[in-house]
Amino acid sequence: MDLIKREETRLDTTRRKKRKKENKKSIFEIYLSEKTLKDYFFYLNDFLLYIYDSNTPIKNEELIELMSDITDEDVEDYLSHLLYERNLKKTSINKIISALKSLYKELEKHGIKNPFKFIKLFKTTRNLDNILKVSFKDINEILDKYKIYDDKGYRNNVILYTLFYTGMRSQELLNLKYTNILNRDNDYFLKLEKTKSGREQYKPLHETLVQKILEYKRYVMSMYNFSENDMENQFVFPSSFEKNTQLSYSSLYRIIQDMGKVIGLDISPHNIRHAIASELSANGADIIEIRDFLGHADTKVTEVYINAKSLLDKKIIDKIPVDLHK
Repeated sequence: MDLIKREETRLDTTRRKKRKKENKKSIFEIYLSEKTLKDYFFYLNDFLLYIYDSNTPIKNEELIELMSDITDEDVEDYLSHLLYERNLKKTSINKIISALKSLYKELEKHGIKNPFKFIKLFKTTRNLDNILKVSFKDINEILDKYKIYDDKGYRNNVILYTLFYTGMRSQELLNLKYTNILNRDNDYFLKLEKTKSGREQYKPLHETLVQKILEYKRYVMSMYNFSENDMENQFVFPSSFEKNTQLSYSSLYRIIQDMGKVIGLDISPHNIRHAIASELSANGADIIEIRDFLGHADTKVTEVYINAKSLLDKKIIDKIPVDLHK
């Protein structure tokens, strides 16, 4: 080793660290996905701008210092402001609380107090109207009536199949590439790399969906003269097949809205996720199975589909006498 004795109590070395500090990620970027960070920082910026007396945008280098100086009273004041002055719904406030809790949880690891640690979420009831907005029967009717005229129409058709048979979140579907579709002994899986939790997840594919995706893949290869190697890094549902550009969420939202309109429904991609979860519950899947299928972190989020099942279950209704007379 090339060690140089500088002082009796200290050794120095000519070696230098390889990593350049300017490329180092923040403590938040290490643990959270890009989309989650974008949402969380939106809430954090709003919170800090309310607490601190300044109209100038908050810079990244200020964040840790500003967050470190927050008190319990600041938090209570902000939540009161959201509830009584902005009149936000409790579900919306809960999203903000959860985001700020997560950001402060990372700071706790570095010895910074978490003023949101003991803040409880507001008790809310999930809107079952939204959960039950679209059914398995509705999706079948959409697929029957939606006309396919070109490659984009074919893509949209397979998007609806994929949303239903996987229960994927919108961003997971938009990020999906053919390289994320894995085949082991003719069993197919999806490898989801950019999930809401920031962790990789694996999801088995239903045989019906596998056939749809493989047929769709062959169609795209034939239409654009792509080889198997060309397809590896292609988005499964791109905005442009030739340029391999990623479809945006707003485009996906419009696609599902337009498909819903063919049967007179106003629906979003997330309604399709609700539909498969409700269908699984109605067909006997338990709460743990549904939680794992949807990729929920907590069964509390999944409970709403068990409640929906009780509304869909008609066995008790069948026991009501039908020969009631005046």
